[in-house]
Amino acid sequence: MTQSKKVLSTLLVATTIIAGVAPQVAPVGVVAAEQGVNAVAEITEVRVLNAMTLQIKFDGTLPAADVADANLDAIKGHFQFSNGLQIVNVPRLKSGSTDTYIVPVTVQTPGTAYTLRYKGGATQNFTGSGDKLTIRDTRQVEADTFELESFQADGVVDYANIIAAYAGGRGDQAFVVDDENRDANGTQFQVISSLRDRSVTVTGSNGDTYTANYVPFTQASDRRQAPKFRLPAGKTLVPGVTYTVSSNWTDIRNATFTARAMERLNIASAEFVDATSFKLTLDADPGMDLLAGRSVVLKGSDGSELTANYRYSSRQGATGTFDVTGGTLNENISYEILPQNSWAKPTSVTLGDAKQAAYKIESLNAMTLQITFPEALPANEVADSNLETIKSNFVFSNGLSIVNVPRLKSGSKSTYIVPVTVQKPGQTYTLSYKGAAAETFVGSDKKINIRDSKQVTNDTFELESFQADGVVDYANIIAAYAGGRGDQAFIIDDENRDANGKQYQVISSLRDRSVTLTGSNGDVIKANYVPFTQASDRRQAPKFRLPVGEKLQPGVTYTVTSDWATVADASFTAKEIAPLVISKATPVDAKSFELTLDADPTMDLFAGRQVELQGSDGTKLTAQYRYSSRQGATGIFDLVSGDINADVVYTIVPLNAWATANKITLGEAKTAPTPEEKPDGEKAPSVTPEKPSVSDTNTNKAPVNKSSVSDKTSTDKPKASQSTSQKDLPKTGDKAPIIPVTAGLGAIIAGTYLLLKRKLFK
Repeated sequence: MTQSKKVLSTLLVATTIIAGVAPQVAPVGVVAAEQGVNAVAEITEVRVLNAMTLQIKFDGTLPAADVADANLDAIKGHFQFSNGLQIVNVPRLKSGSTDTYIVPVTVQTPGTAYTLRYKGGATQNFTGSGDKLTIRDTRQVEADTFELESFQADGVVDYANIIAAYAGGRGDQAFVVDDENRDANGTQFQVISSLRDRSVTVTGSNGDTYTANYVPFTQASDRRQAPKFRLPAGKTLVPGVTYTVSSNWTDIRNATFTARAMERLNIASAEFVDATSFKLTLDADPGMDLLAGRSVVLKGSDGSELTANYRYSSRQGATGTFDVTGGTLNENISYEILPQNSWAKPTSVTLGDAKQAAYKIESLNAMTLQITFPEALPANEVADSNLETIKSNFVFSNGLSIVNVPRLKSGSKSTYIVPVTVQKPGQTYTLSYKGAAAETFVGSDKKINIRDSKQVTNDTFELESFQADGVVDYANIIAAYAGGRGDQAFIIDDENRDANGKQYQVISSLRDRSVTLTGSNGDVIKANYVPFTQASDRRQAPKFRLPVGEKLQPGVTYTVTSDWATVADASFTAKEIAPLVISKATPVDAKSFELTLDADPTMDLFAGRQVELQGSDGTKLTAQYRYSSRQGATGIFDLVSGDINADVVYTIVPLNAWATANKITLGEAKTAPTPEEKPDGEKAPSVTPEKPSVSDTNTNKAPVNKSSVSDKTSTDKPKASQSTSQKDLPKTGDKAPIIPVTAGLGAIIAGTYLLLKRKLFK
């Protein structure tokens, strides 16, 4: 073989080898990048798909670093648009392509001429599109969240189903579209690109207007094209209000929905995953990713506090994973789970050893706690008669204390309304119940919303609240009173919402509460709550009374202020009000009697009142109204001490001028019996004379039978024994002493001695 043939053969072999491996070589740009060469991809075509989506073809596949989520900020700098346009998420390679990418951008201005340079390369020109995506339905899914649903049947596809990055996880939902975005059957599709940072406007029929933001990773989940949009934190959709959704990137065929009250999610359990994550399980599979965008606060039994956010797309049925931010979990302590922005109901479920959390405390308002115990408290630990002992069971920090017994909420197993002294807003308190490990809570700044103030007597006024305003007296929602409240009794959940989802403030016991009354004349008066008036006569109108002896001055305007209530109509002008009129007094027993007014006052104006009973025998007794005993115009009064004497007539005298009682008496005057008659008319028995006194004996006079002397003059005198004969009498002329039948032995001896003396010394 000649030398030239040898060279030719060698070149042929080399060429064959190179040709054989060529299909396995990476794109030139990638190789250059791996070798440190500053090769730059070039844009070969820009297509505008709709108002927020571009389709860009490059001269090859982009390097992995130029499409990585972690590099988004750097990637944004690669795309240099004119007129303020920019990309909102990383480019995504279309399935089945090696060079064509879906690129989401901020919303374009229709008809505007834009330029684009990629990494400083050649300038590309395109015109802004006015094409909006076609959405079929809008629907509320939570109290603060709604969804916009599109369908492939309408020729709309979410980009998650047609990009290479997601193809492996989309299953039978993944398919390929060509450069014209037609599938294998020739169906043309609109492409929904990334909704990252997108928003829509929602306008209510009540005039409310909100910007609702896209909830990440919900646009193509649960085998649906139904991205979720959420109102700003703390805002909720108002039941009964019709909302309309509008947008500069979509047209919605059915753009309105009427909001309704919706049950919040319910957390059933929690378990550790590792030092920075844990799983929350709901009581039921919501069927869609309603955990998306949610967070919780973990309140540790050691006083620590952590925040955890839902890990997007981690939900498996009813269970989702949450990741802690800025800290680590300690498996040796327990964590109370507090859902933020009320996306789930409060729960007694804890993360970790639940035994370490003895009870859950929530401050409802400045004077009310809601405490959930592991189980119902024993009867003696909620009994009114044991209040002082019960107070000692609750050991608070910073001077807080309970003011009345805990009351079990109707429909609950172990959740109690606990009235306390007024808390300091923002103050951290601890509570140890019967020596258990202390739990912490923060003092509330919420005050009870009271609508009206009104004078009802010359020394008393009332503060009235209404359930229509979302305020309920605890008497209507506690198990202890449920049987006697009739149709006023109802049940609210742990969030204090009723069956219709209406939220309530709870007025706890007003025992020992007071308010300040400031008059336009400069008077400042402390008025105290009148017991048992806060939820009587089918009203929420507790009475407050001035100190004893003080009165509201007619013509003076008074303003009510309080550290536990905010009164909307806080002022009233006092007037002279006639006192109540007592028309009758009727005995009940030795300790009590009924007083009847001349008219039904329709409210319990007896409450806290006293009267004095001035007896015909000079005695005086004080009686106190028996709380809640009024039936119409009649109320029962009980003696503070002593007994009512049935033989004495008592005049009724109201104390502190709360009523008038014109010659109203208790009891009846009786005619005194004659000396010889018993009260029932029988003859009086004969009375044996009393033993004579020493002076009577010494003067030889018969003793007076005092027991037989009445108020009338009597001529009856005791007579000497008829058996004594005149001839037996002493001749001195002295008469023998009369010896009463009841005389003692000494008197008999003395008489015998005198007779013998006269005989012997005659």
